[in-house]
Amino acid sequence: MRTVPKMEWTRVVYHVAVVVAALGMFLPLLYGAVPFVRELLGSNPLLKSLAVIALGWLTAYFTFEEEKGEELTAS
Repeated sequence: MRTVPKMEWTRVVYHVAVVVAALGMFLPLLYGAVPFVRELLGSNPLLKSLAVIALGWLTAYFTFEEEKGEELTAS
C-alpha cells in the first residue's frame, strides 16, 4: 500500500475547501430552484450559506501551504 505524503493531503483539503466556499456563495440562488437545497437549508438560507462560506474559507486559510521554491525577484 502506497503512503501519501502530508503535503498532498493538505493540498487536496485546500482545494475541496475552496470549492465548498465557492458553492456556498450560490446556495441562496439554488434555494429557489432545487428542492433538495431547500430541504437542506431549511427556513433561513442566508445564514446557513454564510456559515458554509466562512467554514470553507477558514479551512482553506489554515490548510494553505506555499510551495518551497526559489523566490522571484524583479532584478
